[in-house]
Amino acid sequence: VNNVPHLGNIIGCVLSADVYARFCRGQGYNCIYVCGTDEYGTATETKAIEEGMSCQELCDKYHAIHREIYEWFDIKFDYFGRTPTRYQTEIAQDMFHQLRQNGFLEEKTIEQLYS
Repeated sequence: VNNVPHLGNIIGCVLSADVYARFCRGQGYNCIYVCGTDEYGTATETKAIEEGMSCQELCDKYHAIHREIYEWFDIKFDYFGRTPTRYQTEIAQDMFHQLRQNGFLEEKTIEQLYS
């Protein structure tokens, strides 16, 4: 959620999923279209610093922009949320702990280029 969605974002995932959800509903399938803004990560922190605001302020700003743009395109989500909700955090942490307890995670150090 660190930038304004562009036409490629909308056509590439949001609009196509909206069309498919509408098709499924039209066919009488049980369908729920869920989307939201991912508010975690380095890109969000970097953009907040660039714009001179906190991560929370940045996420509030861009979540509202995303919502307005999707409404303008008449995208019909059943739920348009945000990642830092208590319930979403519990689910994500539970998944992480299960993966770790079952030995599916590996810690590594790598070198990467950056600019």
